[in-house]
Amino acid sequence: MDRPRPEAAPVVAAPTMVNDMTVQPLHSRPGHDGNDARPNLTGGQRWTPPGGRRPSKLKWILLGTVIAAVAGAGLYVALKSKPAADGKPAAAAAADGDKDSSSILSVTTVTAAAGDVPRQLLVTGSLAAWDELPIGTQTSGLAITEVLVDEGDKVKAGQLLARFDDKVLRADLLSKEASLREAQALATEADANIRRAEELARTGAISTRDLDARRSTALTTKARVGVAEAAKVQAIARLAQTEVRSPTDGTVARRNARLGAVMSAGGTELFRIIRDDRVELLAEVPEIDLRQLAVGQMAELSAVDINGKPFVGAVRIISPVVDVKTRIGTVKIEVPHDPGLRPGMFVSAKVQTGTQSAPILPEEAVVYRDARSWAVVVNAAKDDKGNHTVTAREVQTGPRDGHRLSILSGVQPGEQVVLTGAGYLKTGDKVIITETPKDKVNPLPAN
Repeated sequence: MDRPRPEAAPVVAAPTMVNDMTVQPLHSRPGHDGNDARPNLTGGQRWTPPGGRRPSKLKWILLGTVIAAVAGAGLYVALKSKPAADGKPAAAAAADGDKDSSSILSVTTVTAAAGDVPRQLLVTGSLAAWDELPIGTQTSGLAITEVLVDEGDKVKAGQLLARFDDKVLRADLLSKEASLREAQALATEADANIRRAEELARTGAISTRDLDARRSTALTTKARVGVAEAAKVQAIARLAQTEVRSPTDGTVARRNARLGAVMSAGGTELFRIIRDDRVELLAEVPEIDLRQLAVGQMAELSAVDINGKPFVGAVRIISPVVDVKTRIGTVKIEVPHDPGLRPGMFVSAKVQTGTQSAPILPEEAVVYRDARSWAVVVNAAKDDKGNHTVTAREVQTGPRDGHRLSILSGVQPGEQVVLTGAGYLKTGDKVIITETPKDKVNPLPAN
């Protein structure tokens, strides 16, 4: 028998060297059997594998792998946590119960007791001199030659403050004195002439007419003496005006006198003096609050002395009129004499206008939120575990007495209010009431 002849192997072209480079021939796409299963295509047609799909690419394979891995991880976590949730042990539930009970806050409370607190009216204003005296001059055309005080100096009544040039006035005084002496001499001579004329008239040597004429001359000379004396007094007064003196005790608040300045009568003031160093508070009060004030009421100032204690004054005058534009009246409050209180300072004062009865709470029991005042009231009823429920109420605070506040609305006398821990509570929270420690807790000793 003739053996079948093996098929001839395909002929592969030998590599060709082009410019020392090897060019490999292109292999055809084999089929499943190692042969090229693609049909011969004509007309620029594109080959498509059987089934109408192109082979999958690497990126889609990688994307599918990632999605499968994520899904598997999620399934693993879900299967692992489900038994723990379904089979939750009793110890974990008990732990949750203990956690709920531990979240209840322990607080201390205080009873809102009715009491009387002072009713106060807050007023503000500036300090001013009780009586500020302007000091000027009555002379004109004279220059200042000496200034003896400055602002802030303490002065006494009659103390010399400044002096003007008095040379002209002294010369005028000398002239007036000379005129006076001349008039006095003429008056003396006229008196002598009268005496001689009276002796001659008794002997008939002169007539009665001549005697009357000499008597008239004597009266005229006496009148001239009076005029000369008045002129001298006037010159002395003008000379005295060249010296400016303090009319009262006090403090120099302002000094406008300058060396060499020529002043005129009724012109710029030379000095301004605070009479007796008395200062008062000029408080501006709205018309609606004026009815609460009365003369003599005590007022506590915001300014303090060197010991840290506030100054205390008293209402001296309440303005009888109110400004028609601002509707504000002025109240003058007398304040004590102290170097720390100076005119021009801005000061507020609390005027005691009476007392008021209202529930009283410590300052710590009032919580401030959103510019409003709150108090946490404890309900008297208890639950099955002995806990109390609280209610947060908005309150209106009134006058203050130290660290105590009067409550005008929101809390009734006798109610229990949270003292410590109120800032952490809201309506509906449960609390445990503990007793307020009465003994002072001593700090630990230092090591």
